[in-house]
Amino acid sequence: MGTVFGLGGLLLLPVLLATGAPLLDSWSNAAVGVYMALVPMFVGYVLFGWGLVHVHASMATTLSLLEPAVAAVLAVLVVGERLPATGWTGVALVVACLTVLTAPAPGLRRRHEAGGPGRCEDSGDATHLARREVMQSPLSPARRDSGRGAGRDRR
Repeated sequence: MGTVFGLGGLLLLPVLLATGAPLLDSWSNAAVGVYMALVPMFVGYVLFGWGLVHVHASMATTLSLLEPAVAAVLAVLVVGERLPATGWTGVALVVACLTVLTAPAPGLRRRHEAGGPGRCEDSGDATHLARREVMQSPLSPARRDSGRGAGRDRR
């Protein structure tokens, strides 16, 4: 992320020189620019990077889909924007869909708690549990391949 934003900033310097006079006209304008660079961008992406280290990639991808809905709600609460009924419906649908996606499947959850064949060290990520269950199936291609090699050794 540092490389992407660093190179992006360098590439935008000519744009700042060509169109940035209003930004540099007063201290208050410059302060807003510095604030926007530090708080929403720098701190936000540092926290985002920290979160990526501590969350599974599939969960991070799923939760990043919530960003537009959060931005819309913050625009209403902080800036005073008005969101039409269709916008609120969209926010509700995004939240509902992400709730369904992040909730573990009931059958997999019971098997995980019972320590059955789908058991894994993961904290209940339904996708991971399902993948483990497929790999442990006798019909799994990986399982069949390993069985062929073992059969040859016994002959």
